[in-house]
Amino acid sequence: MPDISRSSTRTSAQIFSPLALLALFLVCLAVLVSLPLVIPIGPMYWDTYIYLDAAQRIKLGQVPAVDFLAPVGALEYYQFYWLQGLFPGGQPTLIAQWSVLISAAPLMAIILAEIDKKSRKIAFAILVPFLVFALCPTNTQSFHSYPGVNGFGIYNRHTSLLLYVLVSALVFLPNSRKLAIIASLTMLALFFTKITGFLAGGMIGLVAILSGRLLWRQVLLALCIFAVTLLVLEFNHAMVSAYVESIAALVRLNEGLLLPRFLTVFSIKLDVILAAASLILFLFWQDWNLLTDDPCHNLRKKPATANIAVLLDRDWLWIGVTLVAGIFLETQNTGSQEFIFLWPVLLAVLLKTPKLPERRRLIVYCLVAFTAIPTITKVVQGTLRVVAVAPTYVTAPVTDVKTMGLVSTRKDIMERVNLLEAHYASNAEAYNQLAEAGQLPSWQLYSELDYQMFWVVSADRAVKALKQFESQNGVHLNSLMTLDFVNPFPWILDRDASRNVQIGADPFRTVGDLTEAEETSLRQTDGVLRPSCPTTSARLSLQRIYEKALADRIVVKLDDCWDLLLRPGIKLSGQS
Repeated sequence: MPDISRSSTRTSAQIFSPLALLALFLVCLAVLVSLPLVIPIGPMYWDTYIYLDAAQRIKLGQVPAVDFLAPVGALEYYQFYWLQGLFPGGQPTLIAQWSVLISAAPLMAIILAEIDKKSRKIAFAILVPFLVFALCPTNTQSFHSYPGVNGFGIYNRHTSLLLYVLVSALVFLPNSRKLAIIASLTMLALFFTKITGFLAGGMIGLVAILSGRLLWRQVLLALCIFAVTLLVLEFNHAMVSAYVESIAALVRLNEGLLLPRFLTVFSIKLDVILAAASLILFLFWQDWNLLTDDPCHNLRKKPATANIAVLLDRDWLWIGVTLVAGIFLETQNTGSQEFIFLWPVLLAVLLKTPKLPERRRLIVYCLVAFTAIPTITKVVQGTLRVVAVAPTYVTAPVTDVKTMGLVSTRKDIMERVNLLEAHYASNAEAYNQLAEAGQLPSWQLYSELDYQMFWVVSADRAVKALKQFESQNGVHLNSLMTLDFVNPFPWILDRDASRNVQIGADPFRTVGDLTEAEETSLRQTDGVLRPSCPTTSARLSLQRIYEKALADRIVVKLDDCWDLLLRPGIKLSGQS
């Protein structure tokens, strides 16, 4: 007869395995993303609309970095496009947040399966933080006192999660071809997500190589996989070389901003940086004898490279390099979910701590706690605040912007939103004056919830006005562009989008001088939408950059806040 008790034990172990928990988590997310969930709008929420713009362009056959310039890598937009295709009625920001799991979850599953063979507790200790950070669409830094979901820093959160996967593999997986394959695939995902994440991963990977975590034959295998993949993708309209060129252009536009951003990272994350630095110093002090005396008589019997590997495979060095990588990463879009990838290294330290004397053990526990706890508590608290207030908020009063309307805000903020159009229109000269002086209507306009909600409401009115214009004049505009930071209108109306232009158009960071390709594309665009509520320095700068290509346009006033710049040659009904 079969051993029923043993079979029962095996079944329960499978049910409570890390892989089962990961699968259950993904199923729950699929259910959530299939629902038209309404979320409280947060600071800089309009960053989400960049994903909508990119998804429409990909749908029309445009290739990122080839047919349009983007602030980050192509993988971000393809993953969003795929997931939105599966769940077209889902909340866009949640789709953007969770789309990273298309690449991160399979890699994490392989890592967990390998770790689980040795220790289920360690596997769960790696998995649970991964699930928390993947789930929560909130940042560690708050840009507004009221809770809301940030559009800001989504791709930084994705980069941090992929680095979490990479560090988990390098720290806990044994030397093998599997580790080399996972490392190469994760680095590919980082490369096509955000180049600073790829460079941060390279710093950590270099330590892994020098400390013997990756053997040279495995490094060669990883490099071959990476290079072959890039070569194959290059055959897709030279998208890799175009991506590298776009990165170089962005670096040139932002080369003077790096040092101030290092200072910003230190000021914002001083709690984690100080705690981690203290832990590094303490662990270094413990290793002092090993580094100054004859480093373990056994080392003399090993080759020189092995000696170096043993000396470099130190916990304090791993924490230090990972911390430096995190600081470097956070110089771009500071304040997302920085330093979450310190946890696998901290966990490895904790596993060795029981061997220490009691006093030293207590010091390590405290310093690890001070390093790890601030990040996870801020992220979880931000998400719980959003969940708590969501039922009391009022939904955006819009009908024509598809799932962009799945946002809400406080009742008093919505009352203010309803007054803003008339206010901006009747005080246009005052806002023009500020814009000409290089100033915004308020110091943190893009972080203010009323402005973010107003943009959605104003876009809904613009869509209605544009549809009415087309109906009354018997015309259909096949291509659209907006003289603003974001351009979701082609996605909303299912139209073509101007090629060769920057999405996420920031004239101070991402948009350079008008190129010949941009000018040709703009001249072929049927309609260019120009917002004026309010006039801002960024909107004025974009108008001046593109002025040459739009000088001969017919100006049609859609409403108090939007003008339509119509391409010459488009015949309206009633015109001869």
